[in-house]
Order: sequence, then C-alpha cells, then structure tokens
Amino acid sequence: MNRYRAFTALHTLTLAVCAAVLLVTSLTPSKARSTLSGPAAPGVADGEHPDSGKPPAQEARVEENRQTADHAADKTVAWQVRPGDALSRIFRAHQAPLEDLQQILLADTEYLSLETLRPGTRLDLTFDGEDRFTALTLHLDPARKVVYTRQQDGSFVHQAIEADTYWVTEVLRGTINGSFYASALRAGLSRAQILLIDQLLGHGLNFRKDLRAGDQFSVILGHEMTGEHSTGNTRIDAISLVRSSRTHNAFRFDDGNYYNEHGESVTPAFLRWPTQKPYRVSSHFNLNRLHPITGRRAPHNGVDFATPVGTPILSTGDGIVRRVGNHPYAGKYIDIDHGGTYTTRYLHLHKILVRRGVQVQRGQRIALSGNTGRSTGPHLHFEFHINGRPVDPLTAEIPTAAAIPQAASARFAAQLRERLAVMKYAGSRSDLLTAESPPLFN
Repeated sequence: MNRYRAFTALHTLTLAVCAAVLLVTSLTPSKARSTLSGPAAPGVADGEHPDSGKPPAQEARVEENRQTADHAADKTVAWQVRPGDALSRIFRAHQAPLEDLQQILLADTEYLSLETLRPGTRLDLTFDGEDRFTALTLHLDPARKVVYTRQQDGSFVHQAIEADTYWVTEVLRGTINGSFYASALRAGLSRAQILLIDQLLGHGLNFRKDLRAGDQFSVILGHEMTGEHSTGNTRIDAISLVRSSRTHNAFRFDDGNYYNEHGESVTPAFLRWPTQKPYRVSSHFNLNRLHPITGRRAPHNGVDFATPVGTPILSTGDGIVRRVGNHPYAGKYIDIDHGGTYTTRYLHLHKILVRRGVQVQRGQRIALSGNTGRSTGPHLHFEFHINGRPVDPLTAEIPTAAAIPQAASARFAAQLRERLAVMKYAGSRSDLLTAESPPLFN
C-alpha cells in the first residue's frame, strides 16, 4: 500500500514562490511611510498617502500640522534692556548677526520705534530650528509691540501690533504754595503734564507773575488701559485754574484739540510748512512708495522738501521736544509733541538747535536742514502724526479752527458740563471713572 505524500514537487514550488513574494513585499516601504516619517499625521490613516483621494480639507490639515511642528522648533530669547545697553551689544550677546541688525534699522527708518529703547524695555529675539535669527520683537507697552521679521531676500519688515485699549480718568487737585510747578508735582502731576498745562494756559496766563498763594487747580487726567493693565500713557482731559479774579480752563474735545469754556481754541493753529517759505516737494507722502535706494516697496510717512543744507527749520506748532537723535539712516532728527494728539518729526538735519524736554513755540527755529543719514541729496523729511499715525502734512485736516464747529457745539456743551462737575465733586486719587461713563449731570 502506497504511503500518502504530504508535499508533492508542485507544492514545494508553490510555497517557494509565495515565500519570495512575501519577502519582497516586507522589504518594500509603502508610499505613505516614504512620504510621512514616523506615525501617520493626524487626519491621514496609517499607510495612506495624503493625495490618495482624501478630501482637500484633510490635506490642508496635514500641511498645517507640518508648519506647526516647524514653528515649535523656533526658540525665543527674552531680554530686558539695562542701563548702557545698545542693540549691537544685545545682538552680539545672543550671536545674532549684526548684518541683520542693519537691515532691521533700515526697516525702522520710517518709524524710529527702536529709538525709544530705555532701561526696562523688553526685547524678544527669535531663532529657527537651525539657530538662524529670524525676528526681533520690541514691546513698547502692554498694549503695543513691533515685530521685525526676516524675508526670503534677507531684508526685514516692520509690523505694528496693537491690542484694544480704553481710558479711565482720575481727578488731581492742588493749591498753589510756592511755584505752580512745585505745587503740581505735589498734587501728583508729572513734569511732562505740567509743561503741557503751561502750553495750554500760557497764552492767557503768566505762571510766574499772575498766580498767588491759595489759588487752586483741578485736572482730569486720563490713563490708557488694556485689560486690567495700564499702558503708561496718559492725557489731560481738562484743566481748571481758579485765581481770585479769573478762572482759566482748557478742555480736550473729540477732535484732540483744547478749548476754553466758550468753545474757543486755547492754542494757536499749526503752520502748514516747516520753513519760512515753501520749497519744492521732492517726494510726496505715500504709504506704498518704491524706495529710491533699496528698490523695495516701503511707506514714505512724510513729505520731502528740496531744502539746501543750512535752511532754517521751524516748529509748526507749540509743543515739547520729546526726542533728539542721530539715526544711521534717518540722520539727525527731532520729535515734537504738540499736546498728545499731534506730533511732528524732522529728519536728515544738519544741526539741531533745541534740547530734549524744552518747550518750543510755533514758528520757532529748531534746526538747520541737511543731508545726514541715508539720503539721495540735501532735503528735509517732515512728518505730521495724529494719534500716533502718520498723515499727509500737506492735505490733512490739521488744527486751524479758532472755535468749536457749530455742528459740534451741543456735544461740546454736554462734555463741558460733565467735566466741570467731575472736577468739582469727584474724589481725588480715589474714584476712577471710565472715559465712556454717562454724564453726571444733564
């Protein structure tokens, strides 16, 4: 009797072929694993390629996750500016290229944000996963920051980011005992706020000769807030100074100008031109200008006048000199604060004739024009800012009105009644009132 043979020659051959197929299959990676290393990305099944019929939304999620993973590799170093710090020193300390710093300063020319560095200011330096410097963040205050971000061509762009803000107000009161300056300091006002009051009331009052001991003053001071934090910015909403024979008032209206109780402006109007005579405009205000030197699209936040070197430059309004500096690209420059709402800026100067912190009058000579910084020729770059934003100084509605417009007289009268009541009855240094609070008296 023949025995049963479990494996014939045919069986053996079949098994060999199957084993070979299995071996080849195990050694060949799937498409999905050759494209996505490691575990499958969220939204993509294991062993499935993103473009193998999946909806576009899932493909987008895959790309988003990749970008998130790349971004997670970035490293940010926080630095608080110390006395004596310079940007070049900070960059060297963190091994960020000085060439990048030069590109950042170039991007900052039309803003001069980095010129405000002072002890306590926070900077963030960002590096990618390969330790290449990619961005600088300047924290101006709790509500505002400026980010300079590297572009593919090695340049940097300036981006201003601002959170929502609101205003709260408080009342400060004082009695003249000695000078107004010393009395106002005791009441809690800062030097800058006292200089602004002098600017607002000085056209009808001599602070040295007209005041007597016992004269009283009240100030509504606004504090800018974001969330529960103060930004450090303040403004004077109203001032009332009572003498034995007369009361001097100034009230800030919606247009940013100050008026007395009769709706008449308490400060002179601005000059339209910063020179004694008009000069040819060599470059107009343009927020999308093609830069004449770099060839890149960049804003031109002011107007260039073709002034010869040594041309007298005038302050276009009463104000306080806030900044005097020498920028590698903007050259020698001056910033003047005209009461908080309005500021002017003068660049590429040859010689500066005023100091930081001094008061200047409309039409006062403050500098001589020049060709300093990065410039294509002698000229004056002049800027006019309203609420921190540049406007065209040749066409903007600058303060020229001598009184409140008739259409706004009722609104001004309502604000006037409220502020007079607040200065008279509100607690000082205690009760904070929001700027949006309803009138106390109708």
